[in-house]
Amino acid sequence: MDKSRFKPTPIPRERRRSKCARFALTNSRGEEIPVMVRDISSKGLSAAALGTPPALNEVVRAQLEDGCELWGLVRWSDGNLFGVEFDTRV
Repeated sequence: MDKSRFKPTPIPRERRRSKCARFALTNSRGEEIPVMVRDISSKGLSAAALGTPPALNEVVRAQLEDGCELWGLVRWSDGNLFGVEFDTRV
């Protein structure tokens, strides 16, 4: 087999819903973190903090519009932008 012609099959990312809306996350101490959600999927969300963003690896809670409560972990941050991975799928 000629390995130079081999191209790995891409792993498609899950479909994301673009959602630019105010949203309130709560940190593990119960303090509200006001954010603007940039996009959301069943695995997590990307957001911009309107104040101080949560710290990397901080546990946060999200209350969705339908009343569903999700817990997650801050996986990345860049300035006021950050991403949360939910502990369960939505």
